[in-house]
Amino acid sequence: MINLSHKLKIKDFHNKINHQFGFEILNILNGQVMHEVFQTHQLLGKGDYISFNEAMCSHETSVAIFSDEFKRLRALGHKVSKQEYENFTMAPLKLLFEREYKCIVLWFGDDMFCQMNMLTVLAYLEQVTYKGKVFFNMVNETTYEIETTEIFLSSYNKVYQQVLIDHQFPNIKVIPRMFQGIRLYMEYIKVDNEIVAYIRENEDRSQNELLENLFQSFPQYGLGDVQYLKIIETINKV
Repeated sequence: MINLSHKLKIKDFHNKINHQFGFEILNILNGQVMHEVFQTHQLLGKGDYISFNEAMCSHETSVAIFSDEFKRLRALGHKVSKQEYENFTMAPLKLLFEREYKCIVLWFGDDMFCQMNMLTVLAYLEQVTYKGKVFFNMVNETTYEIETTEIFLSSYNKVYQQVLIDHQFPNIKVIPRMFQGIRLYMEYIKVDNEIVAYIRENEDRSQNELLENLFQSFPQYGLGDVQYLKIIETINKV
């Protein structure tokens, strides 16, 4: 259950943003699950809602976001066909490509998984020279408490390339939550990262118990069972 005070804070945010921008608002949520929570708990305000169904912390990407090369690389990494990728990831983003909005609100968590997704969206907005307002609502995905920050587009495209393509720490300042996400991403992409070390130390446990322990021990990464099972599978092959 979502705390009533947190629901009211979200509704208060909607009221303020609707007063300023009317219906010309696009809300981008980190994944279908968050979208469903918003629908179930009646947290949707005026404007449009779409979900970004990706895991940008995993697999290769390209400079031109959402280009044919991007879709090819992402589908290859996820081991799905290009059409399946189109259906699952690109189709829900249709409004982002087809309509112009005065304001875009990003609803993402503060973990590494969410922050790499958000970095990709911000880089895309810079690539298409989006001129409207951008707000980041950092969502606690357990309580749905939010913290709002206005985002000023300027260098996220460079940060995206430095981090997700070149795998280097950015030489450009970013908001603290994203910096933390990047720091964790740099650990995550190491061959022998702290998650791998933990799995090796607990290889005698059952898969279900190991997964449960990983969720509890590394919440800051925001990984799901798909990512953890792939890591476990890779370790078992060695």
